[in-house]
Amino acid sequence: MTCFSRIFITIFICSMTGCSLHQVVPDPLWDAWSKRGSDIKTTQKDMKECGYGKDLERGADLPNSKIALLHLCMEEKGYKFDFSSFSANNCYGTNAPYPCRAYWGGGNAQWGKVNPTK
Repeated sequence: MTCFSRIFITIFICSMTGCSLHQVVPDPLWDAWSKRGSDIKTTQKDMKECGYGKDLERGADLPNSKIALLHLCMEEKGYKFDFSSFSANNCYGTNAPYPCRAYWGGGNAQWGKVNPTK
């Protein structure tokens, strides 16, 4: 194998690894909510009490109108929400977590008018 081939293969592998590491799936919502002394079961119970739907992992079933009320309820219970795992690079698709919809419009296709060329 020539030196050029080794360099090319190394660059290719490094670039593919970088792309796959960059677009990591966001944390489940119960991991994004944190409170000292709270475990996953307690957090999930509190989320249900505050009005989260069946999809506790992503909250994709929540209407945008409920988000502010859910956050207020969880904050009143002493939780803080960590947005660090949510970004515009991993918030897409119809099942995007609700923080993605609220901040980056994930799941909402933006259609533009197409004019045919002559």
